[in-house]
Amino acid sequence: MTTTEPLWGPAALRAGLQAIGYTTQQQGDFTVFDYTIETGPGAGRTVKIGLQAAPDFPTTPPGGPHVSPKVGHPHGAVHPSGLGTEWEYWSRPAANWAADRSVRGYLRHLRTLFAQLDQRAAA
Repeated sequence: MTTTEPLWGPAALRAGLQAIGYTTQQQGDFTVFDYTIETGPGAGRTVKIGLQAAPDFPTTPPGGPHVSPKVGHPHGAVHPSGLGTEWEYWSRPAANWAADRSVRGYLRHLRTLFAQLDQRAAA
């Protein structure tokens, strides 16, 4: 009988994304994947998302997403990203993480963030 140790940290984040169909790449400490915006004025557009998983993920969520290309966010708190000049970091903690500590829960958070974009930012 074999047992599988539960995954934690970046490995758990990558496995969760891959399990639902995303192809991931590692760029340093970041898991990067293509994300098609589902809602709001940018719907249908594909951007790159970079997430930095805490060592105890899924207990602690990734920080806010790193987004490329830069699209801004109407609620501010947009900062330079450690992924390079084509990227920006949105300081947006995952809402309701305690209720759903999963990759799907984090993707719902992303949908909410992108739904908040205005027409100018989505172009």
